[in-house]
Amino acid sequence: MRFYLLGLGSNIDPEQHLLKAREALASLGVICAESAVLRSAPVGDTFHFEFKNQLLILSSELLPGPLKQRLQQIEVSLGREPKNPSRKVKDRTIDIDILCTAATEADCRHATLEESYYRELQQLWLQEVNV
Repeated sequence: MRFYLLGLGSNIDPEQHLLKAREALASLGVICAESAVLRSAPVGDTFHFEFKNQLLILSSELLPGPLKQRLQQIEVSLGREPKNPSRKVKDRTIDIDILCTAATEADCRHATLEESYYRELQQLWLQEVNV
């Protein structure tokens, strides 16, 4: 069993798309933990709406490569355009990133994260669970 720290983000009907993403992710394994949802303002001139982001830990038998493919399928099924270079700067129904792969849930919780909005969310999450 592997544990994955996943980052979810949406700025097009985010409540609906985060919920549907979590439902789809549950079919890939067990959602062990999830953070609160954090709002963040759009950065740059290509995004038009506020983002909502969330972290969750998924335990799954899937290897990272096949999991990434399944995550991209979930994104497309929820209305995100297929993988291409320009989609990174467009508003999105859902974005699901593998932020960490680990042997334990605790290792996922304490992973070093690059994106500031995920680091902020992680700090709040760790304070909530006193880990």
